[in-house]
Amino acid sequence: MKSCLILFLLVWSCASSMFSQDLLVTQRKDSINCDVGVLDEKGFYPFIFMMDGKRMEGLIHKDSVLLVRKKLFRSLYSNRLRPWYPLLEIGIDAGVAHQLGAFRQDPDLTSGSGFQARTGYYIGADITYFVSKRIGYGVKYNYRSLLGGDLSYNYLGPLVHIRFWSPKRKNNLFFMASVGYGWMEQKDAPVQVGLTRPRITMSAKAVSGDISVGGNLRLSKAVSLRVKLSGIVGFPSFKRVKDIQKYVQASDEPLELGSYCDNMNSINLSVGFTFHK
Repeated sequence: MKSCLILFLLVWSCASSMFSQDLLVTQRKDSINCDVGVLDEKGFYPFIFMMDGKRMEGLIHKDSVLLVRKKLFRSLYSNRLRPWYPLLEIGIDAGVAHQLGAFRQDPDLTSGSGFQARTGYYIGADITYFVSKRIGYGVKYNYRSLLGGDLSYNYLGPLVHIRFWSPKRKNNLFFMASVGYGWMEQKDAPVQVGLTRPRITMSAKAVSGDISVGGNLRLSKAVSLRVKLSGIVGFPSFKRVKDIQKYVQASDEPLELGSYCDNMNSINLSVGFTFHK
């Protein structure tokens, strides 16, 4: 038992020395938390410190040093030593979506009937881990619905998140880019099968892209108000009709699908909150 305790204390002391840092004070009474190296033959101390998440190195002559105190502070890489910026962000927003490109409600029409038919609601969510004050990586998801829920879109994919901070790091503008998986479904869609016009449910899938720009207005250390403008592009290459055998057996005529589920393109404006830590 005693030997185990000694071993534990030895490991603990080694770990503490590895993950701690020194205090360096200059003759001008300037101080810095850093890792101070061994005095070289030319009379210089090498030292390492962190600035805005970046590892910096320098040299200082012994005549400029007032004192050095070893192993007084936390690790050089401790988050508590860097200027404030959130490492983890979770964003949730909702707003309006407007369909672009081919859009169909009825087999006798080639496009939707006006602005209102092309407009629905949008819900988005994303989570990002930042490796620096500016760049982070994560995952995003969004959902859009038109025609009272008969036409729905989903998107899921990895993202690159870039922030541009205000001078005091209170607010920021952001840019997100993502390429991922999109899928859509259209319910109650009338099609022509011979002389009949049954209503079908159709789905489609595609590789899609999502680009977003916006800003965060900081309300507290943990919450910001978010405004976001985003655009989604996707052209499905695979369409599937639910229970297609039922329609094929009922008629020898092929299904005339027209321009249903031809694209996932939209522009979206949303407002929400960003939670950060």
